[in-house]
Amino acid sequence: PPDCISSLTWSPRGCQKSLLVATSWDKSVKVWEIQKSNPQPVVQCNAVAGPSHSHDLPVLCSAISRDCRIFTGGCDKMVKCWELAAGKQPYQVAAHDQPVKGVAYSEEAGLLITGGWDNLVKFWDLRSPQPAGQLQLPGPLVDMDCSTFPMATFMVSREIIVYDLQNKREMKRMEPHHTIKEQLRCIGNFPDVKGNPGFAAGSIEGRVCIMYINEEPNQGDTKNFSFKCHRENNSVDIYAVHDISFHPVFGTFATAGANGNFAFWDKDAKQRLKNFGNADQPVPCAGFNDDGTLFGYAVSYDWSKGQENYDPSKGHHILIHSVEEQEVKNKPPKAPGKK
Repeated sequence: PPDCISSLTWSPRGCQKSLLVATSWDKSVKVWEIQKSNPQPVVQCNAVAGPSHSHDLPVLCSAISRDCRIFTGGCDKMVKCWELAAGKQPYQVAAHDQPVKGVAYSEEAGLLITGGWDNLVKFWDLRSPQPAGQLQLPGPLVDMDCSTFPMATFMVSREIIVYDLQNKREMKRMEPHHTIKEQLRCIGNFPDVKGNPGFAAGSIEGRVCIMYINEEPNQGDTKNFSFKCHRENNSVDIYAVHDISFHPVFGTFATAGANGNFAFWDKDAKQRLKNFGNADQPVPCAGFNDDGTLFGYAVSYDWSKGQENYDPSKGHHILIHSVEEQEVKNKPPKAPGKK
């Protein structure tokens, strides 16, 4: 894209094609079909359709349903649906009073879920033009994750609302780990909700906290913890954690940061599995595909260092890393006393 990349979304399991959707501040939505050849890890990207300039203002978020419908929301305060298979032009399906920051489609609940800077999450049955329900937030939405039915999480600046999509009720409101002092930036739910459900939350201070919803936060006897990441020069230079994505098979996860790198982590062993070297720009968004064999990430300026540090000659890029099992497979916990 010719302008900063705001989101990357892979198609879910069950979709007939492996799609990657990118949204941008240039108002466009771009879609590629990703094909991975075997046995060689060569990835081929084919443009499915040209950019859709149907949004009047920058696009901030996207989601894909199993039948390959693409939902996008942004600064024009609306959510549009793009039915690629049917060859239809994008059309409006939802709206907020302020920009839309998050969008998801829950197959299990049969709902489109949207969150905005108007302090609202709205639940839409697409057979009706009016929302089926809504949730009042204590502030503008920062990020959300609705991928682990029935649990969904909605993040505002310093609080996470845990929501039950099946029973349509708020379950809990949680503050981040006590070591996180600044604004939260991103969230990812643990993929195994049948075990001990929880989430990882990243902040602008180069720190991630691991939180279990059945644990009382900030108590002495708890599994909750946090760790430093995306820092350089012995933590003198601190960068925001922009995105978190859990591996669908192993439950390990990736973080992407403003320092231009991404890393894979094992929350159970409390270890970093692999760090990937710095790009020349921030990594604002990233994620695993539906089977965890590919990891897509954007390299694009995030404006954290202001206008004076923007170099348009660097451009905005989307890259795909072919994931090897040893990079993301869980490791045995460290023995007591060992570092």
